[in-house]
Amino acid sequence: MQGRKRHMQRIHRLRAANVLRGLTCLILAGLACWAGALRAQASSSALPYEPRVLVASVRLVGHSAVKEQFIQAQLKTRKDREFDPDVVQADVRRLASTGRFHDVRTYTQQTPQGVIVTFEFVESPTIGYIKYLGNRNISDKALAKQDGIEVGDSLGRYAIEEARRKIEEYYHAKGFGKTQVSILEGDKPQDGGAIFVINEGQLERIAWVKFVGNTIATDERLKTQIQSKPGILWYLFRGQVDRKKIDEDIERLTAYYRGLGFFNARIGRELEFNESGEWLTLTFVIDEGPRYVVRSVTVAGNDKFATSSLLRETELKSGDYFNLAKMRRDVGSLRDVYGSQGHIFADIQADPRFLEEPGQLDLVYNVKEGGVWRADRININIAGENPHTRESVVRNRLSIRPGDILDTRELRASERRLMSSQLFQNDPMTGSKPQVVVRPPELQEPMVAEGPSPRGSSYRGQSPGGN
Repeated sequence: MQGRKRHMQRIHRLRAANVLRGLTCLILAGLACWAGALRAQASSSALPYEPRVLVASVRLVGHSAVKEQFIQAQLKTRKDREFDPDVVQADVRRLASTGRFHDVRTYTQQTPQGVIVTFEFVESPTIGYIKYLGNRNISDKALAKQDGIEVGDSLGRYAIEEARRKIEEYYHAKGFGKTQVSILEGDKPQDGGAIFVINEGQLERIAWVKFVGNTIATDERLKTQIQSKPGILWYLFRGQVDRKKIDEDIERLTAYYRGLGFFNARIGRELEFNESGEWLTLTFVIDEGPRYVVRSVTVAGNDKFATSSLLRETELKSGDYFNLAKMRRDVGSLRDVYGSQGHIFADIQADPRFLEEPGQLDLVYNVKEGGVWRADRININIAGENPHTRESVVRNRLSIRPGDILDTRELRASERRLMSSQLFQNDPMTGSKPQVVVRPPELQEPMVAEGPSPRGSSYRGQSPGGN
């Protein structure tokens, strides 16, 4: 029994030794892998330093018509900068997009000083000359301002065709309605320039303008709405036939009639020339249709003011014919009502709603009141080369002070005082005039101001009773 027991103990010891050897092998293998990784990392970190490769020079080859200065302005690859193939390819794309080159190729050469980058160009054909043949009534100089091309530009079929179209449209606008322009040179690759052949035709002038079918407005009133009119001083000035302008006049007359409530009005035109084809009798044929009546007027979205008090401020009443000008004035009047109480950003939109009954509509003014705003900072910007007017001069002409509830009427009065002071430029033709502009602070939820505030206090749309 004891011998058998010793034999079993020996077997267990052998098995434990084998397991230990296996574990030892695994640990050693892991250590060997870790050591290998460390050696690889050490070897990678020990790689030699590679210095930056610089651009030794940039060479331009094959360009003759395109100036070198223009090419250099397109390049990011420059001498003594780091050489980057991606930057070179971006330069190629940029040069190709100018339309001045048919092809752009690049070559590189390694030298001890760096990389020599060569750009080789195949230039697109350029316009060497521009000529006009057959133009008797319009000068070459005037046509050159209209065609949109210049000597030295890329010679492409699209550009030349576009120039032809512009010349033809210019003739039509000048009263030569039958002018035809063709391309003699410029649409073929071997051409060295552009030559346009012009068949001007007869100059057409307006002799008379008539209206047929108009009942609500006189001929004289309708003539104020259009641009196509006979010339002045025995037709020496203006009065040329412009078919595009005639079509625009139809749109103007249609808008005029719709503004008076004739929403179904239709306008046409008839062109009748005399035997010579020079003088035109222009007739506008009008089908007015029914005139719409306002069945009811109401306001929606108003909380601060009663509907009845707001409607007292409007011109359009129930039973009136619709009138666009009156409706717009009513929108302005309602904005003034709200603006006088600090709701300077109130949004008021007119909404004419057509009914199933022909010739009737309901008019709804949709109101978004917004909050009541106070003046915070008053910034004064005096423009000009050498402005010498003091800010106090401007402030003395403003009827708004920091802390005041803003009033659109006072803002407009302040603008008028600044304009009448003659201290600043006031040119209605260019739109240059003193302005009072209100900009709200960038707040997600602007607080309202309820009640008066002493002058001199500074608020940013904040309620005096709030925290």
